[in-house]
Amino acid sequence: MNPSGGLRWHWRAWRSAALWSPTSAHIAHWLASVRPRSKRLLLLGPSAGWMLPTEWLLRFDSIDAMDIDPVAGWLFGLRHGPALKAAGIRWHYQTGDALAALPRLLTAHPRACVLLDNLLGQLRFHAKPWQDPMVFTSIQLADIKRQLQGREWGSVHDVLSGPAVGLLPEQNFPTAHHSVASQDTERQFEVTWLAGIKPQGEWLDHLTDQVFPAATPVQDIAWAFRPDYWHWLQAGWVQPLSESAEAVPDSAHGRLGWNQLPLI
Repeated sequence: MNPSGGLRWHWRAWRSAALWSPTSAHIAHWLASVRPRSKRLLLLGPSAGWMLPTEWLLRFDSIDAMDIDPVAGWLFGLRHGPALKAAGIRWHYQTGDALAALPRLLTAHPRACVLLDNLLGQLRFHAKPWQDPMVFTSIQLADIKRQLQGREWGSVHDVLSGPAVGLLPEQNFPTAHHSVASQDTERQFEVTWLAGIKPQGEWLDHLTDQVFPAATPVQDIAWAFRPDYWHWLQAGWVQPLSESAEAVPDSAHGRLGWNQLPLI
C-alpha cells in the first residue's frame, strides 16, 4: 500500500493535526519565502494538502494538481477549495500517477512552475523486488531533473526517517537553512542536525540526496510523524538553469550508512 495515501493515511493526518502543526508552520514559513515568477502552479502529489498553507496557494491564478490517491482531490477541495473559489483562482485536481504523467503535464502547462509535495521521498518504494532501490531512485531522479530543466520548481520530501525520543510536540522542532554543498559537508551537517532529535535504532535513507542542484538554498525540517517516529524533511526551490549549468549525477551516493527499514 502507498504509505502516503488511502483512508488510513487521511485519518492519521486529520488526527495528527496538533502534532504536525509545528512542521506545517515551518513549511508555511519556507513557502512564504518562495516567490515564483509564474502565476500558474503544477502541484504534484499533494494528497489533501494537509500540510500546505492555503495562503501560498492564493498567490496563483490557476492550479493544476495530481495525486494517485482517488479521495485526495475531494479532501483537497474541502480544505482549500472555498478560499480558492472566493479568490477567483481556477483549480483542477486529477487522479493519476503524477510522475508517470510528468511529460504530458509539463507539455500541457508550459508556463507553470512545479511543486512536488512529499513525493520524491517515496520513489524508493516503487522499485520492483528485483531492482536495487538506490539505482532505481537515482535513475528516476535524474530523469525528473532532466524534464524540469528550464522550469522553476520546488520539492518537499523525506530525507531520513526513523525512531527517536526527541522533542515534545509543544517544543520548537529542529529546522535549519543552508545551501546544498559537497557530500562531505552535507554528511557533517546531517550528523549535527540529527543529534537535535535524538535518533534511536536504525533509520531509513529515502535516497533523496541528489534532488537539488549544488548551491540550491534549502530548509531542513523535523516532522514528528508519531511521537516516537520522526522524519527529516528537506525543502528547496530551484530557479531556471541552463542545461549546461546543472550536472546530473550518473550514480547514487548513500547517506551515512543508515540501515534500511520499512517505512511505517
